[in-house]
Amino acid sequence: MKTKFRMLQMLLLGALVVSISMTSCKDDDPDPDDGKIDPSTIAETNLIAYFDFEDNGNDQVGTLTPSNTATTTASFVEGRRGKAFQGATDKNSGLLYTLPATSKLKTLKAFSFSLWVQQVPNTIETTDAPEQMVFHLDGKGDWIWGNLFLLQHRNWPEGETEQARNYAEMDCYFWKDDSEAWKGQRGSGWYVDVTAPQWRHIICTYDNVSSEFHAYVNGVHVTAFDGTEYMGVNRWQRDGEDLPLGDLKFNAPEKFAIGAWCDRLAGTALQEDAWSSPFKGLIDELRIYDRGLTAEEVKDLYDAEITQIN
Repeated sequence: MKTKFRMLQMLLLGALVVSISMTSCKDDDPDPDDGKIDPSTIAETNLIAYFDFEDNGNDQVGTLTPSNTATTTASFVEGRRGKAFQGATDKNSGLLYTLPATSKLKTLKAFSFSLWVQQVPNTIETTDAPEQMVFHLDGKGDWIWGNLFLLQHRNWPEGETEQARNYAEMDCYFWKDDSEAWKGQRGSGWYVDVTAPQWRHIICTYDNVSSEFHAYVNGVHVTAFDGTEYMGVNRWQRDGEDLPLGDLKFNAPEKFAIGAWCDRLAGTALQEDAWSSPFKGLIDELRIYDRGLTAEEVKDLYDAEITQIN
């Protein structure tokens, strides 16, 4: 009887040792993802376009492929994560896409976009510096500005010191065709320090329920140039804060461009205008969503992007 009892004790002790050993090994196992978080898992069901620029300009979520690969002077170089889009200075730089009839970019009521940019320091006099287009969705409501874009303006803040030449004003433009007055909305008046070439992460959101626009640089909500609260959050259809903007409505979008103006690449009226410049820097990990991301989702997305950088 004692022998059987001892054998049972030994079996139980052995099982306990094995269990402790397995638990210890499990605790010591490295994180299989090495701490990396896939940014595409944030608001995944609302992600309608994703360009990773891994040696091409193809959309990894939808079906968009550039139509000008044989003529563009843009290239793909070492980026923030893998490869990135590298703009050039001539009229052929950029990627041009023809939107299919079913493209969700055509019917956006709200939006968010996220991307890494590395800008060229803004050291040129205001009157000579070009308007560098980061990306552009065309349209016929306003033939120059189109329906949606992110632009780096040529101007620095009025009345500021010489140092302010190293701040690029960013402008996010979006269109509401049936607005009572302000069809073209400008989410501008926020600035990015481009003293030296370095990567910065930009997120812009517009929510059609709250009629609020938000912009974030490196995960932090933008302020005015002097550091005060950014005044462009609430969007209205007309003067007097009594009619929120609501759903966006685009006017006849047909083309989409990355790193250039659609009209310039398509050979229409802006083709030879020196001020309508391609983007001269680098663009990486461009994501577009069909709704406004929350502040929590913006933080999660930026944090996830950080885990992926080269």
